[in-house]
Parts: sequence; structure tokens; C-alpha cells
Amino acid sequence: MTRKSADRPKGQWVRNTLRLAIYLRDGFRCVYCGRDLHGAGPQDATLDHVVAWARGGSNEPGNLVTACRACNCSRQARRLAQYADAHTRLTVRRQTRRSIARYRVQAKAIIRGESPERGL
Repeated sequence: MTRKSADRPKGQWVRNTLRLAIYLRDGFRCVYCGRDLHGAGPQDATLDHVVAWARGGSNEPGNLVTACRACNCSRQARRLAQYADAHTRLTVRRQTRRSIARYRVQAKAIIRGESPERGL
């Protein structure tokens, strides 16, 4: 039996704070096409597994990246090497290696309605 959380609405597979922290880490840009997702609707900004869930990937921050809906849907469960060119794969590796700790702090503050700290 899994524990439900007030921070994770029914049907969401990742907590809101983690989702926002990853969006912040990735600069609210799709890591695949570079589309700016700042003004995008919630249905257009998605998280994508670098290693697909079906292939043994996890929901850990190092396996999740920001993707626009179009790129996420077109990639499906293909391996990153089958979907992205070498430059994009390097960008994905750089993003997923970045520590998410400071972005989690910032995300929690935003969700609580506080002004996030400057310089993050």
C-alpha cells in the first residue's frame, strides 16, 4: 500500500515540489527543443524520464527532465540515443547531474506563497 500525500494530487506520480524544482533546474525550457515553457499551460509543460519507466527508469530527479508535451509525446519510450542528437544528449546529462537541493528550497517557498530567495 502506498502512502498518499497532500502535496501530490490524485493521479500525479511526482510531488508538486519536485516537479517545480525540476522545472526550475531546467530553466522552464524543454531540454529537447529548447522551447520556453514559462507561459505554457500545465498540460504543455511535462516531465520526461531520461531512462523510460518501462525500461527500468526511476522517478528520481537525476532521471527526470523538463519537456514540452510535443517532445515528450514524440519521444515515447525510445532510448535517448534514438531520439536526441549528441548536443541534446549532452545537455540532458548536464541538467540531470545538477544538484536539485537549492531548487527544492525555492519550489517549496513558491508553493507556500513566499517570495523565493534571490540568487538561486
